[in-house]
Amino acid sequence: MFIKRINANNFRNYNHLSLELDLKKPINIISAMNGMGKSNLLEGIYYLSYVRSFRNVVDKELIQRNKDLFFLEADFYKNSFTNNITISYSEKKEIFYNKKKVKKFSELLGKLISVLFCSEDIFIINGAPYIRRKFFDIFISIIDKKYLYYLKKYQLILKQKNFLLRQQKQLELISIYNIQLGQIISYIQKTRSDIINNINYIFQENYNKIGMFKERVKIVYSPSIKNNIDDCQKIIDLLNNSMKKELNAGHSISGIHRDNYFFLINGIPFSKYASFGQTRLAALVLKLVQTEYYKKIFNVHPVLLLDDVILELDIKKQKFFLEKILDYKQMFITTTNKELIRLFRNIEQIKEIEIEDGKIK
Repeated sequence: MFIKRINANNFRNYNHLSLELDLKKPINIISAMNGMGKSNLLEGIYYLSYVRSFRNVVDKELIQRNKDLFFLEADFYKNSFTNNITISYSEKKEIFYNKKKVKKFSELLGKLISVLFCSEDIFIINGAPYIRRKFFDIFISIIDKKYLYYLKKYQLILKQKNFLLRQQKQLELISIYNIQLGQIISYIQKTRSDIINNINYIFQENYNKIGMFKERVKIVYSPSIKNNIDDCQKIIDLLNNSMKKELNAGHSISGIHRDNYFFLINGIPFSKYASFGQTRLAALVLKLVQTEYYKKIFNVHPVLLLDDVILELDIKKQKFFLEKILDYKQMFITTTNKELIRLFRNIEQIKEIEIEDGKIK
C-alpha cells in the first residue's frame, strides 16, 4: 500500500494542497509548529480511509472557513494496481472509487488501509468503555463486512426497542426485536471474542519487546451477556426474561452496547496499576497490533500515520518501536522537532515536508 498523490481543497486550513510522493522515500517527516496543519494532513488521509475524521467533529466542521465544500483525492498503489479515491462534501458526501460512484460508505472501507497513532490513543487503554468499543468496532469492521452490517442493524433495532420500552406498549413487538437482537448479539460477541484471542499474543510480545519489560499483559473481552456468548437461543431467552427489568428502566439493559474490554498488567487493569509511560506504550503497541493484523489479513502493508507520538518514548523504546515499523512501505510522521530525523538509519529514504499555515514550503 503506497499513496502516490494527495490533493485537498478547502479541507481544514488547506485552501489547495497537491502533494506528490516518492516510492524511494517511504518515510515522510512532516514538520511544523503547532497549529500549522500537519495533523490536518493526516486527518485527510484518515478520512480517505475511513470516510470520517479521527477527531470528534462533524463533516461540516472540516470545510475551510467561508467555503462551501471540501474535496479530497488520493492515487495509491495496492497489490501492484493503481487506484483512486475522491471524496467531496457540501451538504452530503459524494464518493468515487476508480471513477465509479460509491453508494454506501461501507463499500470504501478496506480500500485504502491506514492506521493512525495519536496521543488520544491512551484513552483506549484507560478511558470509558465506549471508547474501547468504538476502537474495536472500527478495527473489526475493516476486516469483516458482515460485522459492520450487523452492527448498524443492531443500533437501528435497539433504538426502536428502546422507544417501545419507554412507551411501555407493544410487548409482542419487543419479543420480535429480541429474536433479531439475539441473532446479531451471538455473531458480534463471537467475533469480538475471536479477534481478542487472535491478537493477544501479538500485543503481549510487542509490549514486552519494545518496553523491555517482563510484565504479564493481556486484553480481556467482557461481554454484557457472559455465559451464553455464542448460543443464540439462550441469548434470546435472556433478553425476554429481562423484559420486566427493562420496562422499569425504560431501556435495554443487556447487549453488545454494554460490552467492555479490559487491558490488564499483571492481572490488574492498567488504569489502576500502570504508570503513564506503561499506559502510553500499551496504546502504541495496540495500534501496532492493528497494523500487523491488517498486514496478515490483507497481505498488504497499511499506511502508517503517526501524529507526534514517537518522541513521547524514551530513546531505547523509540529505537525498538522504529525497528518494528521500518519495513512498512509508507509512513507519515508529524513532529515539531526535526531532531526526530536522527532516529532513522536510512536518511535517503526520508522525504521532509515542511508546512506553514496550510501550505507546503
